[in-house]
Amino acid sequence: MEAAFFDLDKTLLPGSSLFPLAREMHRQRFFGLSDIARLGLDQLRYRAVGREAEGAMERARGASLEAIRGRRTSEMVAVGRAVATEELIPRLYPQAVELLSRHKLAGREVYICSSSPEDYLALLADALGIDGVIGTRAEVVDGRYTGELDGPLAHGAEKARRVAELAKDRGVDLSRSFAYSDSINDLPLLELVGTPVAMNPDRKLLMIARKRGWIVQDFRIARRRTLIASAAGGGAAAVGAAGYVVGYAFGRRAATRA
Repeated sequence: MEAAFFDLDKTLLPGSSLFPLAREMHRQRFFGLSDIARLGLDQLRYRAVGREAEGAMERARGASLEAIRGRRTSEMVAVGRAVATEELIPRLYPQAVELLSRHKLAGREVYICSSSPEDYLALLADALGIDGVIGTRAEVVDGRYTGELDGPLAHGAEKARRVAELAKDRGVDLSRSFAYSDSINDLPLLELVGTPVAMNPDRKLLMIARKRGWIVQDFRIARRRTLIASAAGGGAAAVGAAGYVVGYAFGRRAATRA
C-alpha cells in the first residue's frame, strides 16, 4: 500500500491551525486575556519567521493543556469541530485540497501529520474525508483531560517515528509513498519516503530540496495574486461606485438649476 503524509501549518493552510482554536477557547472563557495575547504574539512571529520556535510551541502547549485540565473530551470536541469546519477548511489552499483528492483517487491512504492536538486534527480529517492523523496526544482519564501529554510532542524526529510506526502497522510501503512539508523541522519525515515534496518551503528546506532534486511546490504565490486581485477589484468597484454617485449628484444639481 502507498500513502501520502501532509504537514498542516503553512503546508495545507497559511499560518497556524492552533490560533483559531485558542481564539475560540478564549471566547468561551477557557483562556485568559494574557494567554490569548501571548499566543497572538507567537502567531505573528510564526507568520513572519516562517517556522516554529521551540519556546512558542512550549508556551502554546502549556497554556492549552492547562486550559483543558478537567474538561470533558466531548466539550472540547464540540469546540474543535466548529473551528475546524468554519475556520480551517475555508483557509486551506485549494491546490492542496485538490492534491489530497488526487492521492485518494490514486488509491493511496492520506494522513495529516502535525504537532497540533490529535483530537482536533481528527475533526479536520473527518471533514476532508481522509484516512487519519498523527498529532500530539493529550492524556485522558475517565473521559476528562488530565492536563498532561500522553507521549512526546509530535514534532521533528518524533513525527517521523510515528509515521514509520503507522506505516508498519498499516502495511504501507514508505519507499513508494509521499510526504509534504514546508519546514526544515520535518526533514526526518521527508527523508523517510520515496517522494519528498517541499511545499511552501522555508528558506532552509528550499535549499536542501534544490540540492537533492526534490519536488518543490509553492501555493503562496497564487494566493498572493488572488488577494491582490481581490483588493484591486474591490478598489476599482469602489472607485466606480464613487464615480457613479458623483455623476448622479452632479446631474441632479444641473437638472434642478434648469
